[in-house]
Amino acid sequence: MSSSTTYAVLVHGWGGSPKAWDTVRFPATWTTFAYTLPGHGDRAQEGPWTIRETAEDLADYVRSVVPAGVKPLIIAHSMGGQLSMLLNAEHPELVSGEVVIDPAYNGGDSPEELAETHRNLAELHCDPHAMMREFVKGAFGPYLNNDARRVILDDIERTNGQALVDYFASEYLDPGAFGLKRDTPNVAKRRTRPVLGFYMTDARGNAERECNPEGLDVSISLWKEAGHRHFMHMEDPERFSREVVEWAVQHGLADAGDLLSAPVETAAVRA
Repeated sequence: MSSSTTYAVLVHGWGGSPKAWDTVRFPATWTTFAYTLPGHGDRAQEGPWTIRETAEDLADYVRSVVPAGVKPLIIAHSMGGQLSMLLNAEHPELVSGEVVIDPAYNGGDSPEELAETHRNLAELHCDPHAMMREFVKGAFGPYLNNDARRVILDDIERTNGQALVDYFASEYLDPGAFGLKRDTPNVAKRRTRPVLGFYMTDARGNAERECNPEGLDVSISLWKEAGHRHFMHMEDPERFSREVVEWAVQHGLADAGDLLSAPVETAAVRA
């Protein structure tokens, strides 16, 4: 790194908001920006609500907040991982490296799993917020404290219901979707920037390695301890930020001094 400042853009997931990053502390030498997806949080009434159009919106956001010529880290959770993948594949000039947390790709594509995906979409059409509340129950494990759970549930209620429906279809079932394992390589194979993936199982970590182009630098952090689930960055934000910073330094994407820099109180959000 030739600069003393490391830039990072944080991308929340489906039904979330920048509040998901509030407990994640990055070094004081980092400048971070938390992006809000259309249809979510303070942008609940804004569109569009498709993966590809939102990826372009994210690209515009990066251009607007990061100094020209500077490539930030893109750190993304869940559905946000589809957006970061598209930036890596189609806008590499805006990405120095990509960090994904249990991203919404390489999804199950067996007949049984596809049937479940269609059932989920049907339930979303009936009552999107009720379906989401039920959906995230499986992501609530012993490492996720009550404050984090409250943030997640509050974010769901603030999300536009139709946006929840449209994004889900755009992730997995619409033409051009790449959330299913058979479709993910269509985009992943075009990545050129290094990737760090946070996963809970060997199978998911191996799928990340296999979907990318041969020779791409892919690192996997496996949180295999019983109880870790989908919101790893909220379950243990200190461990998460430490591993991200170490990876960035090892790959020349951040200064070695960042390892010694005191963390800021929360992930700084500057718009």
